[in-house]
Formats: sequence, C-alpha cells, structure tokens
Amino acid sequence: MENQRMHKKMVKPLLMSALLLAVPAATAWAGLTNRESDGYLQWLHSLEQAVEGRQKSGQEEGNLLYPFDQTGWQSIETRPYRHLSIGKAIGELEREWPLRGEDRTASPLVALANARNYMNLSEFDSSLVWYDKTAELDTEGNFLREVQREKMATAVAQQDSLRVQECITNTIGQSAITGQESAFILALRWALVTRDKKTIDLLLQKIDQDGDNLPDRLRFWVAYAHAWRKDRATALANLQVLVRSGGLSRDLAESQRAWVLKAVPDFLFLAGEQQAARELYEVLAGSSLPALASWGGYQVANLDLLEGRYLRASVGFKRICEAQRHGSWQDHACAMADLAAKMERLKSEGEPYGVSAFYHP
Repeated sequence: MENQRMHKKMVKPLLMSALLLAVPAATAWAGLTNRESDGYLQWLHSLEQAVEGRQKSGQEEGNLLYPFDQTGWQSIETRPYRHLSIGKAIGELEREWPLRGEDRTASPLVALANARNYMNLSEFDSSLVWYDKTAELDTEGNFLREVQREKMATAVAQQDSLRVQECITNTIGQSAITGQESAFILALRWALVTRDKKTIDLLLQKIDQDGDNLPDRLRFWVAYAHAWRKDRATALANLQVLVRSGGLSRDLAESQRAWVLKAVPDFLFLAGEQQAARELYEVLAGSSLPALASWGGYQVANLDLLEGRYLRASVGFKRICEAQRHGSWQDHACAMADLAAKMERLKSEGEPYGVSAFYHP
C-alpha cells in the first residue's frame, strides 16, 4: 500500500513535466520575427490599457489637433484674461518696435514671442510677418527649429498654400532632418491633405536619405505616406520597425496606434502572408476594443470565405453585421453573411454529386 502511494507521488510530477514539455515554445508568426510578434502584442495590450484607464477616469481622448499639435480639450475658463494680456503685450511691442532703432536687431526672441502672440489670437497674417522678422534677426539660427515648424503651421492655418510650399521647400533644403522632425511631419500631413504626390515623393526621398533612426512619430507618418502611395512593402517595413519598439504611446494618438495594429495584418495579407495575417486578425478579434475586434472578426470571416469555409464565414459576417457600428464596411459584412450562407447551401447540396470539389480555394 505504501509502495502504491509512493508510486502515485512519483508519477504525478512526471506527468506534469511531460505535459509542460509537450507545450510548444512561443514562435513568431509567419512573416514576422519573434521580436515583431511580441511587439505587436505589446502594442495591442498598451492601447487597451490606455483606453481603459482613460475611460475609467472619464477623460476624452486627448488628440493633438492639426496643424499646431495642441490639445483641443484645454479649459477655456482663463482664456479671456489670457487673450487680454496677449493683446496688451502686442500693443506695447508694436508701439515700441519702430523706436528701437538698431537695438532691435538683438531681439529675435522678442519677435518670436510676438509671432506666437498673434498666432494665439488667430491673427495668422500678422503672425507670419513676425515669424519672418524672427528669421531675419536670428542670424545664429538659435530659433531655426521653432520658426520653421511654427511658421509652416501658421501658414497652414491661414490656408496660404504659397507660404506653406515655401516652408516645405526650406525644410527639404536643410542639410539633415535631425532637429526638424516635427516640420517634416507637418509637411507630410499637409501634402497628404492636399493629395500632393510630388511633394510627398520629395519629402520621402529626403527622409530616406537621412532617416536611419527616425523618431516613432515621424516613422508613423512615413509609413502612412507610403501606404497612401500604395507602396505597401515599404509601408510594412516601417510598421515592422515600429512594432519592434514595443508598447507605450510612442507619441501617437489612440486612433493612430489602432491604425498600425490594423495595417500590419492588412499589408501582410496583401504581401501574400495569409497565415500570418489570419493569426493577427484573430488576435484583434479577441481585443477588448470594439472597433479593433470588429475589424479583426470581419477580416477573419473574409479569409474563411476565401478558403471555402462558407459556414464559418457566414457566422462571422453575421456577428460583425449585428455588432456596434464602426464603419461602412459593416454593410458589406451584412451582404456577405447572406452570400456565404447561400454558398454553403450550394456546396452541401452538391456534395452527393461531387460538386464540393469545385469549392476548394
């Protein structure tokens, strides 16, 4: 009896060890390295945690608004007094400036402050005049970074396309992009908004020449611009660099981080890595973020349809059709749910006659 108890005590650990050894080690999805696979999961988990924390605290998503990269949810309680003080400072400087004579050449910082004051009052034309004065007085280039980015943003807000193109030309003409990353981001965004392919190509060419170690936010817009140009291979390569960096916000808005998570499997699928795309879509389908979960489930259903799994595809499409609305593509899911169900019926009814052989993908 004692021997039997001892035998059971020995067998149990051995069985547990065998089970542990039978579990396969974590491997990278096809088309992605281990580091990229882990980074993708970290991106998703980080975004889920960020959204959950923000929603629990009752905060709105704090996007940086184009073109000034300022949040749109700042309190306006003190703004009237702030505008009064800005207006007073502008009035005093405008009166004193002509009287300064040669001494004014030592005041690029004062000129920059006045440009910003006019910008804060939405007096963009006057702001541009003072940014030009700042550049003229700043003979040592101490404020080059601030002037280039802020002047371009002000020209965008003024809808002065000629001044914007002038700023973009000056930005491209810089010897290196280091220190000018924010100006390149704004230039890319303007070119994308105006659908200016030539300017996008010039900007990407300059960035590709000097941009081995791009900050994450600029790399995002480089990937987005390549995707807009339908150069999906280069877009995917930049996205893979992003996901290798792991989670955290990377100075990107929640919607931008979500775009990365959707674009990676999309571009993998278009590159022929269907299995890798499926595995990432299945990960998204299990996300706690409804928009990502719906997109992942929708694409899994599409892949099921392509692979001849019509019943599974129909169920998946129907689930997405009935879910919370996130995009017009859900109308397509509703139509595809009925179509996939009909194809499954035709396939099953034709099986006795060997018709199912024609339904293999």
